[in-house]
Amino acid sequence: MALIKTENLSFRYPQCGESVLNNINIEIESGELVLLMGKTGSGKSTLLRLLKSELAPAGERFGTIENNASKTSLVIQNPELSFVAHKVRGELAFALENRRLSSDEIALKIGEISAYFNITELLDSNVSELSGGEKAIVSVAAAMIDNADVLIMDEPLSQLDPKATNELISLIKRLNQELGITVIIACHSCEELVDISDRMIVLDNGSVIQNCSPLEAVKNDKLLDFFPTYTSLFDERPLSVKSAIPLSASLLEKECTPQSKNEIILQAKKISFAYNKKQSDILNKLDFSVTKGSIHSIIGANGSGKSTLLKALAGIKKCYSGKVRTYGKIAYMPQDVRYLFTQDTVGEHISRDTALKFSLDKLLAQHPYDLSGGQMQMLALAMLSEQSYDILLLDEPAKGLDFCAKNELKEYLEDITAQGKTVVIVSHDMDFVSEISDTVSFLSDGIITITGDRRIVLSTLNFYTSTIRRITSRHLKTAVSKGDLL
Repeated sequence: MALIKTENLSFRYPQCGESVLNNINIEIESGELVLLMGKTGSGKSTLLRLLKSELAPAGERFGTIENNASKTSLVIQNPELSFVAHKVRGELAFALENRRLSSDEIALKIGEISAYFNITELLDSNVSELSGGEKAIVSVAAAMIDNADVLIMDEPLSQLDPKATNELISLIKRLNQELGITVIIACHSCEELVDISDRMIVLDNGSVIQNCSPLEAVKNDKLLDFFPTYTSLFDERPLSVKSAIPLSASLLEKECTPQSKNEIILQAKKISFAYNKKQSDILNKLDFSVTKGSIHSIIGANGSGKSTLLKALAGIKKCYSGKVRTYGKIAYMPQDVRYLFTQDTVGEHISRDTALKFSLDKLLAQHPYDLSGGQMQMLALAMLSEQSYDILLLDEPAKGLDFCAKNELKEYLEDITAQGKTVVIVSHDMDFVSEISDTVSFLSDGIITITGDRRIVLSTLNFYTSTIRRITSRHLKTAVSKGDLL
């Protein structure tokens, strides 16, 4: 008997004419690691929430869901939104206290899970002060502390740097293989997960179009965009960096010709910032500049200060020393775009023409909070597009976007820079950075440690670099994206 089974499952949100899910028929066996994939708005997040009945969205549901698990836990795309306590210890204890376990039982469970998840040193830390990677691991620990046998995760890697990504992948693998936990993960790209997954379920417009092993799915040319960037480069269709490296010896690269733009439009000189006098500086006498008409990406570890730097450039955070000079009007998109939504429907935020331009025209009657993560990102960008600005600051703009939406974002940014506007991006998506950027800066220990042409910077770095660079570094000098290959 399947652990989870749906029969003819369909779902429609209130005030939405079309169904988000259409006749979903799937079976998930105990102990499987399943990837749920699909384009932005294909219904992945809705399906996940329906599998966790307590968090099912409001709307009309048809068909049946059978969940035979003793306990199912869901980790949402932004773990910060699920935290209920100030301290990590309190977050872990919350579910146990609701079950009225004794103090000794709670202490035992917290001690065990914090040791297994290697977060013992974080127990008395404020949740708000954790890095993105630490928040992700704490959210999984809180989900698993009450003996869940099914773990559902919605885009768990979308906001993590390479180091944090590897740590979370390792943890997911241990939970699945050592403890037999059934894991269901919604994602747009399976690069880090495909070689450890048992099955891929692919949704398109709310319907299942593929349900098989990754080895079978990769044979379908129409699904190649869901696989790692390098998979489509070779007839052998490798599913891991390890298997792609030997094949990359046959690849050739274009000549690296850095662009030279000289007009500075945004500049920071010796800026320093700390959230309070007791904390060390997040930005420490940092120098930074961007040239007009370029796309500049800022990369670095979770908690390195990238978002803080972007807020300082936008004038949202005031540095206690140094100066920020801007030569134009700034528009800013925060990492959590929901702060921008003040109305009840998409149509109240943007015009119909703008909605059509950003593929949101069918969502005008929906509440922004009912959109998928990727659709929220596009709505925020659409709202900013209606403003007048010279400099666009974007914090994790590719978060939650599928390959089609990323291409639309790329085309939009290239279009506005061709018009003379300037874009500064903070991102952990190294492949997106490698494709979109003119220049890149690496932020570490409060300062910019390297800045320059994207190919030079990303080929200098060994860990914070693109997938293409990881498979070609032994054979090619500076290729970091598909566009750099001959």
